[in-house]
Amino acid sequence: MLMRPVLLAFFAFSILFAQDDPFHQEAQQGPPSVPSLPNTVWVYAVFSNGTPASQVPVVLLLRSEKSDTIYRAITDYSGGFVLFVDRGSHQLDALIDFPSTSGIDFAATEDFAAPGKSNLTVIFYPAGSLAGRAASKDSPVPQATISVSCPSSAFNYSRINGGSKVLAGEAGEFLFKALPAGSCLVSAYHKGKAGSQEASIVAGETTMVSIEMGNKSSEDDLLLMAIVGLAAAFGLWLFLRGMGSMKASKQQEKKENKAPAKGKAAKKPGNRAPKQLTDAGIYDASSPKATAVLSTLSEREREIVLFLMRSGGRAKRSQIQHKLLIPKTSLLRNLRSLERKNIVKLHPFGRNLLAEINGQIFR
Repeated sequence: MLMRPVLLAFFAFSILFAQDDPFHQEAQQGPPSVPSLPNTVWVYAVFSNGTPASQVPVVLLLRSEKSDTIYRAITDYSGGFVLFVDRGSHQLDALIDFPSTSGIDFAATEDFAAPGKSNLTVIFYPAGSLAGRAASKDSPVPQATISVSCPSSAFNYSRINGGSKVLAGEAGEFLFKALPAGSCLVSAYHKGKAGSQEASIVAGETTMVSIEMGNKSSEDDLLLMAIVGLAAAFGLWLFLRGMGSMKASKQQEKKENKAPAKGKAAKKPGNRAPKQLTDAGIYDASSPKATAVLSTLSEREREIVLFLMRSGGRAKRSQIQHKLLIPKTSLLRNLRSLERKNIVKLHPFGRNLLAEINGQIFR
């Protein structure tokens, strides 16, 4: 008789314990939901000469609205690697730095959005590093503001370096980790003292410069203002002259299109090739450079590029639309995509656009 109350108490305790058990609660709620996978972006690294960046180490800084993330990757034989990104707009800064060299060897910057961008071509351009010291009469100038200006627009060097200006350290030292190969102007100023020095950036090397800073006189300011004013006036004159030439060219084109000469068939304006399209044949679609770049494009983008190559490297938007029978909206979208990939350059041409191939890639 005593065992029956004990068994009943043990059974009730077991039920209460099972209800508080987390595994029991999970079984009642069902399995957890499957996490959503991030967007996959296939990246193809290509050097500016058109060859794939095959089996090279790449350091990536991916900026988004949520965070900044650093990745390290090694490309495959085709120069490809994979990125897993969140939804939204992204900025990609990429560097190739070989251990055998003293500076950065190649750099690239790209902007893209996900989803919608599953294949991304990143073109790497030759780059180098710049290190130096700001001084006044052999004494360092700490906290001097150092700015750099390079004429090349191969990649966004300001974004890679965190800005086009840096502050010198306590010993006047400064560093720009990646600048486009070529000539750059480095300037320093601090509390009425200023100086500048031209630097030659060599790919894969760290260029050293020393900027001597002196007192900035009012005469120098007046001279600088005069130079800037003359440059602005000259630029305005060139702009007005170009507008006049364009207007005269349009008037001449209208006259030629009004009526054909007697005894001759009229030419349709849409079938006339631009005057500059005389160098057909200089682009070879079967070359290794062209093949590497074309393999990264969509079918429609590849069709547009091949047409431009057959047209001597450039053609009007209306001509491309007429010959390839591509809707205007779709054509503009593909041309803008090729422009972002630095494969095609777009120039205003009246109410039209002139598309031009980037010769550095295909020649």
